[in-house]
Amino acid sequence: MTLIEYPEPYAVVSLLPTNEVPGWANYGRFTSITRAPDELSVICQERYIPPEQPAESGWYLIGCQGPLSFSAVGILAKITAVLADAGIPILTVATYNTDYILTRNPNVARDTLQKAGYEVIRASASETNN
Repeated sequence: MTLIEYPEPYAVVSLLPTNEVPGWANYGRFTSITRAPDELSVICQERYIPPEQPAESGWYLIGCQGPLSFSAVGILAKITAVLADAGIPILTVATYNTDYILTRNPNVARDTLQKAGYEVIRASASETNN
């Protein structure tokens, strides 16, 4: 399986569940917006988050090259097991087409995944949607 590593840093923001989706969450090549019973969670590129907004920053994105079939079994489980065995904390996000992993240790994660047999390619910074 081929994984794609994205070069820009991301951050995770937790807002009140009743908040509107902030305008700054609508930019960049990847944004995940999840409304849960107890929060509105936003993952997006750090550079779009206002400085006054509390955020967990320093995350880097790795995506499975997709699209993946909904009948595929164990793809994310195998990847996360490899990273867990190496002691690498992660966040995961699933979309309609594929799965994504965020880590604060992109170099270690890349090396670990490559040693486990995954091809990891780097996305071009020029592909960023402004």
